[in-house]
Amino acid sequence: MKFPSREWCEAAAVAMLGDPAVTSAIADFGPVVAGIVVEKGGGLSEDFCALARIEPGKPVKLSYPQDEDELEEFEPDYIGWASYPLCKQLLEQTMLGLRPDPLRAILERKVRLHGDLERLVRHAGRHKGAGLDALRGLPTEFV
Repeated sequence: MKFPSREWCEAAAVAMLGDPAVTSAIADFGPVVAGIVVEKGGGLSEDFCALARIEPGKPVKLSYPQDEDELEEFEPDYIGWASYPLCKQLLEQTMLGLRPDPLRAILERKVRLHGDLERLVRHAGRHKGAGLDALRGLPTEFV
């Protein structure tokens, strides 16, 4: 499956909900609406936007706004802007069995974030690495 794509995101959501570490993290964090803008560059010809509505004990509801303006209209709790090359690097490290830290990328300002950073840091520390094993099993092809 190509990353980024709707197909890849749908498969990732299903895989991650099969990981007990992820379901525990969702239960701890509580309901959240989060968006991502994978910014064009490095072979990606246009921005890719996704919005996830995440609630404990329920399937993730995904939608794909046309652009970041449309994404912002949904007023999600969090929006992250990350370059395609950075996303690719983090996923490649995950596929190799390494444990990249997306929170570090946020704290180092490699990823721009809108939302409650303090809450995110507090919960991320308790659930470090949740979901990495689930993503490792996804067939991923980069653009």
